[in-house]
Amino acid sequence: MHNVGETRRLGADVLRCITLIVKCYVLGDPQAPFVAVMKLLASYDALATNGYLRPDVELISIGDHFDYDFMTPEVSRAEGLAVLRWLASHPPEQVRLIVGNHDAARVVELALIDDREFADARLVAMSIEATKHAEGRAAANARAVAEFAPRFPSISTYGLVARDYASFSGEQRELVVELVLAGRFHLALASNDVLITHAAITQREVDLLGVAARATELAAALERLFANAVGARRDDWEHRLPLAPITPLSLEPVSQAGAPGQEAGGFLAHRPSNIERPGGDPAWEVDPVRPRRFHPRELPCGLRHVAGHTNHPMCVRELEPWVTAAARAARYAGIRTLRASPKAITYDLGVLAPQDDCADLLLIDGELRDPANRAELLELPLSGS
Repeated sequence: MHNVGETRRLGADVLRCITLIVKCYVLGDPQAPFVAVMKLLASYDALATNGYLRPDVELISIGDHFDYDFMTPEVSRAEGLAVLRWLASHPPEQVRLIVGNHDAARVVELALIDDREFADARLVAMSIEATKHAEGRAAANARAVAEFAPRFPSISTYGLVARDYASFSGEQRELVVELVLAGRFHLALASNDVLITHAAITQREVDLLGVAARATELAAALERLFANAVGARRDDWEHRLPLAPITPLSLEPVSQAGAPGQEAGGFLAHRPSNIERPGGDPAWEVDPVRPRRFHPRELPCGLRHVAGHTNHPMCVRELEPWVTAAARAARYAGIRTLRASPKAITYDLGVLAPQDDCADLLLIDGELRDPANRAELLELPLSGS
């Protein structure tokens, strides 16, 4: 197991030897066993013989380092810690970490709970899940209101502990707090006029931030918001007992935390979707306070943008009739492009060549946790290349 503090000096020494970065990769949601992450990096010849990144490789992790298997959360719990610690053991100039909704949840939705209460909550939540499968959603919702909500008022929905954030631990929260306070996490980055965030920016967030829809301006505005949010919590987080609950982080107004009976929404939670598709739930998906979906036309025109958060099967289900035949035929896919042009919306495999007057969202969550998937690293052009 790599320890952040013990290996940071090694990483700094390695970085001093860098003469030229020759590759810059973006890693899609690393919700996977440690060995799967290493195997993917090795397939791109990105690892040195000492088990760390080669000194001429730069890596951006697009966020979501926890919660890949809710059936065996104890395994996922340890693997998530191993992956994030390994990434953070590199110098901040070489590995940059984006905040995903699963990372943020440790210091937002799960900020007030300890391991014992979480274990108790998960037992009740799993029982309610069984009720949902046996008796239907209405019966499960009734139990959630009568049993779960009164007993666990700090947890917005039973689904968070049953499925979404099932591998939570106080140790994970401690690591996220440490890295946030150390400035290792970013809410957004920009590289060569490409915006990089965990989930997509829409016109809603552009308007809330009050800046132009350009990569550098959006990244700077989101980083200011994040720095201010962390600054408001720094004193509380630094002066508390280890593993103790913390004051939740707030990323308002762009991202809305969960509330009793309501999942989180907004910037870190929403996904692209055909809102009018058969079987959709517009009232839930485009809730004005906590939007969980957005129409591709809401992507800012002219912005080229990289995000994770949404895998290929979900895109195929939710983006009809805009899915190309090739994308529909692919069971697994790593890098994909959702393009909204004045004439059409297209969801296709790979990276589409830049085109004027388009909004391009490059989606890179390749579901690395499944060995059958075709997860890929996205290579970014280096400055001046």
